[in-house]
Amino acid sequence: MRKNHYLFALTLICVLLGMIIGIQYNTVKKQNDLAENQRLTELTATLKKVQEENEALQVHLDEKEKIIKDYESGQNYGATIENLQREMEQLRIFAGLTEVHGSGVIVTMNDSSTKNGGDSNAYLVHAEDILGVINELNLAGAEAVSINGKRIVGTSSISCAGSIVMVNGERVAAPFEILAVGDSDILQSALRFPGGVVDNLAPWGIEITIKKESDVVVLPYTQTVLWKAPALEQEVVG
Repeated sequence: MRKNHYLFALTLICVLLGMIIGIQYNTVKKQNDLAENQRLTELTATLKKVQEENEALQVHLDEKEKIIKDYESGQNYGATIENLQREMEQLRIFAGLTEVHGSGVIVTMNDSSTKNGGDSNAYLVHAEDILGVINELNLAGAEAVSINGKRIVGTSSISCAGSIVMVNGERVAAPFEILAVGDSDILQSALRFPGGVVDNLAPWGIEITIKKESDVVVLPYTQTVLWKAPALEQEVVG
């Protein structure tokens, strides 16, 4: 009798164990199938994206090949010349070789009229002071800048030779008139920003006036562009 009970219990345990193994197998299989389907979906999306990018690149390549063929065959000659002239004009503006005019600001910097003792050079406008103003204007989006009529470009230098300020290798004297074409409100705000260049020069009595104008004219750069060692010049942020 006990032997029959033992066999029955053992059979029941085997049946339950088999059910558990079957359930676990089905669960693992479903999880694997789900992971495979998810991976397949991700790969399909990736493949579709790559195909779309490839099609876009092919369209771009076809456009460029057509332009090259037009150049070689002389077709659309007028449009080609017009595009080249437009690109040339943009490059000339970028290089500072053309006159630029529009709304902007006129900044005048002058030496301090009152000296409270100490080093007298501290009350003079120095190259770094002018450079600070120029950089603020450029960072605020100025399209063109000049100092006392001298256009500031990427190769320009602003330096001191003793108490003399040199711009593009030529002497300039106070008062320094800085013209900048751009959004006049933004340019003015950039210079008057609390803790900015104007505030830093105020304790030394440096006289700075900022005037917004509807039509500021910045003359082109007329000097020959010469390479100079960067270590010997103060850079202008463009």
